[in-house]
Amino acid sequence: MFQHLQMCNCQGSTCAAPAAIRKGNVAFSFWHTGCVYRVMIVSYLGTKGGTGTTTLAVNGAADIRRLTNKPTAIVDLRTGPGDVALFLGLRPRYTVLHAIDQLAWMDHGALFKYLGHHECGLHVLAAGDEFSRPAPRDVEAIEQILRSLNALYDFVIVDVGNSLNACGAMALQLSEMVMLVANPDVPCLRNLQRLIDAVRLTGVSGERLKIVLNRASEFGVLSTAQIERVLGLAIDFSVNSDYRTVASAVNSGVPVSALRAPAELHHQLDAIARAICGLPDSGVVTLDHDPATAIRHQL
Repeated sequence: MFQHLQMCNCQGSTCAAPAAIRKGNVAFSFWHTGCVYRVMIVSYLGTKGGTGTTTLAVNGAADIRRLTNKPTAIVDLRTGPGDVALFLGLRPRYTVLHAIDQLAWMDHGALFKYLGHHECGLHVLAAGDEFSRPAPRDVEAIEQILRSLNALYDFVIVDVGNSLNACGAMALQLSEMVMLVANPDVPCLRNLQRLIDAVRLTGVSGERLKIVLNRASEFGVLSTAQIERVLGLAIDFSVNSDYRTVASAVNSGVPVSALRAPAELHHQLDAIARAICGLPDSGVVTLDHDPATAIRHQL
């Protein structure tokens, strides 16, 4: 687990203005948001394809940015073409493979070149187009990239996908929290039990693992209580199924919090982000609309 404290010179006030890192004649933005604060990496890992891992990772990152107003990056670490940039409506010029293949940059600030920017404030390091990469030979490069991002951003969210390969295992080892995403069906739950054992073998302690039950409200599926009884584990978070809202967000290239959608879904996603940030669950969700027309849901 990689944690550290960063310090800026704002003398006790919360500062959201970017400073600059200069390399030669090129200046890169560098954010500092307070005198002393903890930074963290959070990884999302699905029990199988189609569980909604990318949906939760993207919306978790966006909600963290919305709630904290602190610099937040999301990394698509899937092998082959990923969906993080697609979900946010971005067409990135660079990908994680460009960053891997140009490790001569070394300077943390130079890494900004490879990240895309979304209007919600997220910075995105997109997946590459090669189906065979990142590969085991890229593990050291992935470690360096994540550590560099961890030095530049308060929160780094990693979409590991649904395959626990060497690069994914490195991301989990560096993570303060690992979100295991499952659906309430037998194949997912069987894989969840196996995945927990596999993740622990990578050196990730049990207290860092959080189980997220996605699409928990679908008709005919097992109840949360039944699942907990069978697994002998507590479900940390549940998110209802709402295909229409999620599809609308993806088609619009925005996080769910930017849409007028059921308050319960907003609250569930908001609660996960608050737990990651260490913020109390207020029961009130503020959406990302124009302040003049914003809706506040009291649950």
